[in-house]
Amino acid sequence: MPRITFLYPDFESLGVGYLMSVCRHNGYEVDFVYYQVEDPYIYKTKKNINYEKIAIKTAATKPHIVAFSCVTDNYQYQLQCARAIKKIMPDVITIFGGIHPTSVPERVIKNHEVDCVAVGEAEISFLQFLKEGDHRDGKFILPDKSIKGMVFKKEGKLIGKYEEGDLVEDLDSIPFPYKKPFFSALKDSSLFYYISTNRGCPYTCSYCFNSYFLTLRERNILRQRSVENVIEELLWAKSQSPLKYILFLDDCFTTNSKWLAEFCDRYKKVIQLPFWCLAHPLALGRDKIEVLREAGCNSITVGVQSLSQDINKRILNRKSNNNKIARVINDLKDVGIMVQVDHILGIPDDSLQIEEESALFYGENKPNIMSVFWLTYYPKVPIIDTAKEKGILTDEDVEKIEEGEKIAEGNFHLVGSVKDPRAYFAIALILNYLPMLPKFLINFLIKSKIYRILKIKNYYISVALPRFLLSLINKKDIIGRSIILRFFDKILNRA
Repeated sequence: MPRITFLYPDFESLGVGYLMSVCRHNGYEVDFVYYQVEDPYIYKTKKNINYEKIAIKTAATKPHIVAFSCVTDNYQYQLQCARAIKKIMPDVITIFGGIHPTSVPERVIKNHEVDCVAVGEAEISFLQFLKEGDHRDGKFILPDKSIKGMVFKKEGKLIGKYEEGDLVEDLDSIPFPYKKPFFSALKDSSLFYYISTNRGCPYTCSYCFNSYFLTLRERNILRQRSVENVIEELLWAKSQSPLKYILFLDDCFTTNSKWLAEFCDRYKKVIQLPFWCLAHPLALGRDKIEVLREAGCNSITVGVQSLSQDINKRILNRKSNNNKIARVINDLKDVGIMVQVDHILGIPDDSLQIEEESALFYGENKPNIMSVFWLTYYPKVPIIDTAKEKGILTDEDVEKIEEGEKIAEGNFHLVGSVKDPRAYFAIALILNYLPMLPKFLINFLIKSKIYRILKIKNYYISVALPRFLLSLINKKDIIGRSIILRFFDKILNRA
């Protein structure tokens, strides 16, 4: 049977973990190669990446297939790795999958170092691809027929359609993700357990890749694991390593009220670890908040994104209610759950006046942490069409985005894809420091406009320093302190 080596940089990928586990459970030998490139949380990119060294390390695993999972931000790095690997292993089969290849498969497959592209979820399609192919003379021979969800090159021909593979309807049927390679590669990763309880999102925000899935599936498909299946994984995880904290990566953890109540009841009885989750403000109410607190939730990130009702409706395709957002922030703080708010700058039709009103709102309804993001455009999401219509993006910009290239010098914590970010530097600074500022000072700085002189672009002053200070102030900010430790570890080791 063919041996498969997966490559992934910087962070743990649940998608890679699931695919490795599925392969292992079906008798395939799996290996993993980790490498470091960049860490957006500490604004550090590794210089002079030695792709040849990565290729040699990969070749040492003696793979017949090398699999690359890609988001847009790491796509170009993965492509460079594939090129280096092909130079020393020209017969190895390279497969690209993940969010970025799913959105632009026709673009990815054109690269000579890419033999195959997996579109959408691949637990079913990848296995079928392996079974239909052949393994002889130390090589993997590509299938003779098309496989739904897989597009590949064979003998000068392109086989397959650009369509998503079959979805796993019963998420309980998938084996738990294989995390051992990540635990070995990432420092302290065994203390923090990343888990997903569902797939899909009930919302279709225009800036998010979930909205693009609608064009593939024609309807929004949300699937949920059973309570027992999730609890079983967490019990298994506790038996494997000294877990300290659980992070639920669902796009909205609180969508299903009945499931949430049952899960929290079981969790507090048998898992008994603090946890973090993400939720849409409209999917949170006092009853759910109480249930989460009793189960051990000590931190929630609430996706607000914009406080402009007009922008939410016209640009972001989001339902929103500022009165509801205010209640959620205050209810979370009232019961003792740390509330972190996600807020986006640089949305089309955004303005300094809108963001000043947002700062006054947050001063009145103050979260424990402000996570200020700058709008970053990703391939095929609907907001790209909006930006083109408004003259914000050009055809050349869209070309770069689809190639995984930046159109502005920054990352999602500072500048993002905003071409002229200068107007927002000062308000970004205020928002990042806002949880530590007294209400009277926020009102004075905003209403007097004095804050506008603070146009500080420096990442460490504008983003890292307030995050550092807030993590020291709030003992519940376990995630923040882990980021700080990672920062000092990389600085001291000059990674």
